Amino acid sequence: MSAFRQFFAVCGLLAIFASGARAELLDELAAQAAAHPLVRAEFTQTKRMAAMKRPLLTRGRLTFLRGQGVLWQIEQPYRMSYVLGENRIVEIGEDGARRVREARDMPGLAQVGRIFQAMLGANTEALREHFDLRAEGDARRWTLELKPRQAQLAQFLDGLRISGARFVEEIQIDEAGGDSTQILLHAS
Repeated sequence: MSAFRQFFAVCGLLAIFASGARAELLDELAAQAAAHPLVRAEFTQTKRMAAMKRPLLTRGRLTFLRGQGVLWQIEQPYRMSYVLGENRIVEIGEDGARRVREARDMPGLAQVGRIFQAMLGANTEALREHFDLRAEGDARRWTLELKPRQAQLAQFLDGLRISGARFVEEIQIDEAGGDSTQILLHAS
């Protein structure tokens, strides 16, 4: 399973921010994100797994268009693209072959697409359902820490930390089994 799929398999179990956060900071972040309906960034994703001595490193680009979805393009060490839309996910291989998956057939992956859109768009309402949230900082430099509220989710996920300034800059995912994924977004 690719690092992208592992990340989104974990995220598929995620859903959304919860109470306890500083409401004014969340409102500021939502307003800041609303000013940017289109976001492009480069990413570096580092997946650390207990079963592997060295971390798996992938690099690429993403494009987020509010209301449309996320285009996640892995460029190194292999080429693979994913289009995460509201109702379907399209996987495009290095050879250009496409696999279309309907959201109803892959509810976990579809949920991941919605969550990723919510994270990039700072949609705090969409991120409140399954997590307890702690917010620190201000709109110029902030960190959100999410802890799963449901036992089912906690089986797979210890927590999620999202930080940034004007845009999301880092997403840290800590899995219950000890594996972790760090996604650094730059050149937004």
